[in-house]
Amino acid sequence: MRTFVLAALVALTAAHSPFEHPGWPSQPAWPSRPAWPSQAAGSSQLNPTEAASPSAVPDATCISAPDASLIATSFGLTISNYTEALAVQLFTNNFTDQSDSVNTLIHEPGLQAQDAEFLAGQGAQPPVPFKILNLWNTCNTVVIRWLSAQALPVQGISIATVVPAIEGQGGGFGVGAQKWQISAIVAEFNSGAWLGNLGYPECKVVANATAS
Repeated sequence: MRTFVLAALVALTAAHSPFEHPGWPSQPAWPSRPAWPSQAAGSSQLNPTEAASPSAVPDATCISAPDASLIATSFGLTISNYTEALAVQLFTNNFTDQSDSVNTLIHEPGLQAQDAEFLAGQGAQPPVPFKILNLWNTCNTVVIRWLSAQALPVQGISIATVVPAIEGQGGGFGVGAQKWQISAIVAEFNSGAWLGNLGYPECKVVANATAS
């Protein structure tokens, strides 16, 4: 008898949805979510999805994607077409540059170049190709993955800390009224390929050298 009753209940459950069983109340009508109004041109009204996006609302303390792109392009020009005027406009007076890849090339482990050292080094370096492969940014950081298409291609990543342009320090770059400058760079790249493009100068035989 119990088996028959259980089988009947299972059959009844399969035949009706929770709100369709005989004698049960009909399914209540749930209120539909009101449609979010589209953002009108020039309006500051945002739907929740847009409001959650960091780029939806301009923030003077955060670099925008267009400004980050301009900073990255300007940085690339300091490698491919350097001028001191460009560097002064782009970098803050207390700018620092740290790279173990560079330290390997110049045999100076742990060196962190200050602004004057960096400007002198960049000015002495012959122009080399520079192409941006990828670009990312946060509020105060621009990350550049790049390629220098030399005889031996060199890939690298440069991470630039950016600040709103400091008055009296070159002016900075930006597509609008807000300008930005780079205050620090951390960069690493294929220093082995770079040495190859230089002709492996550390491997050349020194005249009159004697083995020890």
